[in-house]
Amino acid sequence: MNRIKLIEAENAAPATASLYQAVKSKLGLVPNMVKALGNSSTALEGYLGLSGAVSKGSLRPSTREKIALLLAEENSCEYCLRAHTAISGSLKIPAGEIAEARRGTAYDVKEQTLLTLSKEILETRGAVSDETLQTARRANVSDEEIAEVAANVALNIYTNYFNRLAQTENDFPAVEACSCQNA
Repeated sequence: MNRIKLIEAENAAPATASLYQAVKSKLGLVPNMVKALGNSSTALEGYLGLSGAVSKGSLRPSTREKIALLLAEENSCEYCLRAHTAISGSLKIPAGEIAEARRGTAYDVKEQTLLTLSKEILETRGAVSDETLQTARRANVSDEEIAEVAANVALNIYTNYFNRLAQTENDFPAVEACSCQNA
C-alpha cells in the first residue's frame, strides 16, 4: 500500500499535469512512481530532468539499465528492480545479462568495470579508492564516463529511496528473487 498518495492526472496541479503528459508521450503510460512524485512538481521535475540528461550521455542505454538493476538490488528496491527489468527486456538485454547485472557482474570487461565503480560509489558514498579509478582508466573508462556513472548512481539512489519511502504500488511485472547482494 502506498504511503504517499498517487496523484492521478485529473487531480494534478497544472505543472504536474504537463510533466505527466511528457511522460505519457514517451512511455505510453504514467507509472505509479511518477504519480507518487507528482505530489511535488519540483521533485518530479528534478527526477525527469536528471533522467533525461543521463539518457543523452555517453553510456549505452544497456549499461545505464545494468547500473539501475545493480542499484535496485543493492538498495532492496522492488519497484525499481521490476521497472528496470522490464525496461532491460524492451532493450533486448538477455535474461542472463539482467541476472548478472543484479549481481554486479558483466560479460564485457569495460561494463564490468563500470558496475564495479557504481557499486563502490554506492558502498563508500562516493569515497572511491584510487585503485578502483586506476582500474577504470586501464579499462579505457573516461572521466566523462566516470562522471556519468556517478550521475546514474545518484539518480538510482533517488528513485530507490523514494520508492522504498513511498512503498509505491508496483505496476511492473514481478521478477524472480535472487541471492545477489554481497556477491
